[in-house]
Amino acid sequence: MKKKILLIGLAIVVLVGGVFYLTAFKDENNDNNEDIASENSISNNVGENVEEEEEVIEEEKESETAVPDIAIGELAPDFTLLDLNGEEVSLSDFRGKYVLINFWATWCKYCDLEMPDLDRLYEENEDLVVLAVNVMEEKDLVDKYIEEGEYKFPVVLDKEGKVAVTYLVSAFPTSYFVDKEGVLLGGVPGMMTYDQMNQLLNGIRGNE
Repeated sequence: MKKKILLIGLAIVVLVGGVFYLTAFKDENNDNNEDIASENSISNNVGENVEEEEEVIEEEKESETAVPDIAIGELAPDFTLLDLNGEEVSLSDFRGKYVLINFWATWCKYCDLEMPDLDRLYEENEDLVVLAVNVMEEKDLVDKYIEEGEYKFPVVLDKEGKVAVTYLVSAFPTSYFVDKEGVLLGGVPGMMTYDQMNQLLNGIRGNE
């Protein structure tokens, strides 16, 4: 059976009955565009630690072997990272469920705004896993943030930023959708609202 695949670019997602622009919320909040871009950018001047993290990611990007091809409609690049309990978690562990991979950092203002909606989406949908990939921050800092927010979704630590590089992440937050068979459906740069997350998830379900 030929599989229907949502071709989700970094700016556009094809949904049932037409095209939904993932960046539409930026149009609706046009006055905030520049702020969102500056707050989300990994290259933001958010202190020496973040600048060092950026340098590592840029070095990885320059490596010929650091960035394998990621293709919409193909299997999402698998990865294995440690969670906050020190246990290994792989993307492929979640086959049979939709996966929303969310790349984030504690210092990111728009990640902070998005987190409660991600948690709500995760709690309300048994067929969905929200996999929060923290990029290049210390475990204690991430642990405290998640505990204070009382978030239930799984969190893994991309300590060296290699997974973020693989997924071509250049801003926080960035999210990717993966279907039940592990196929990469596409990505969303920037913050999503709860309604947008739901619309995307329902569109993905409708295209099966």
